[in-house]
Amino acid sequence: MVMHVTINLHALMLFYYVALTGSVTNASRKLNISQPAISAQIRNFERQYNVILFEKKGRKMVLTAFGQKLMKPTEKLFLLEEQIRRMIDDYHQHPKGKLRIFGNYLATSILIPKWASLFKQKYPEVEVQISTVNSQNALESLKNHEADIAIYGNSDVPVENSQSLMCMELCKDEFKFVVAPTHKFANRQVSIEEVMKEPFIMREVGSTTRKRLFELCREKNVEPPNIELQFDGLNETIQAVVAGYGVSFVSSLVAYQYIKRGELAKVDVTGVRFTNNIVLCSHETEYLEGFIRDFIAIVLKEKPSLDMISL
Repeated sequence: MVMHVTINLHALMLFYYVALTGSVTNASRKLNISQPAISAQIRNFERQYNVILFEKKGRKMVLTAFGQKLMKPTEKLFLLEEQIRRMIDDYHQHPKGKLRIFGNYLATSILIPKWASLFKQKYPEVEVQISTVNSQNALESLKNHEADIAIYGNSDVPVENSQSLMCMELCKDEFKFVVAPTHKFANRQVSIEEVMKEPFIMREVGSTTRKRLFELCREKNVEPPNIELQFDGLNETIQAVVAGYGVSFVSSLVAYQYIKRGELAKVDVTGVRFTNNIVLCSHETEYLEGFIRDFIAIVLKEKPSLDMISL
């Protein structure tokens, strides 16, 4: 006969905060519960389930091996509780709804502004929150119910369909080498060895395009370029190239309008084609509020056309 044990969640919460903050004193301050009450409930929990959670080492309380094992699922449990609390708070603070969109820099600076504007014209009373994070964090935020929509390039993070998540490819973005129209390589075909000898202007270490540039160098077995100018922003990077100095490696979605206006020119580097799939992920449609489904419909209708991504 299988016995089902009912867990004392309040005592488990006290255990969690003592472990998290490092002491009963700290947990007492955070929870506004007296130290003797916390200690008594944890001892009762240990007696009730015949386990030992902490042991004393000097003045410190240290997790036992079982306490360490229990900590991980307990942390997930109370993080989930916090997410539920935030969802309830959002419901009361935004009775007309709230749309939380997380995306990488490319998505939030180039793609999402137009879609969000079209959405707000249809749903002016819905609160829209747009957050810029890296691709991995965009997906994790969606999984943790901190986001309703995640839009990012999946060259770093594979598309992931599961029972609770739905992902769809919006377009294939291509990375391009670009220069000012007056540069000697403007609209010319050159070898990768030639272009890599030029000074480069790139975003900060850790940015997707910079990672891809150095991956390309390793793949083609060429020396990486000297990064002569580095910016934390995409716009600053582009403006420096437009001003006439150096080469950059950027998304076609970013470069399209500049090339169309004659402010940038492509460099056709022989044998190089590097793409990045732009994806939208959400929870399964049946779990989404109507206005979130409508935002997705706007995205699918307004997604980048082929001429923007195949310059």
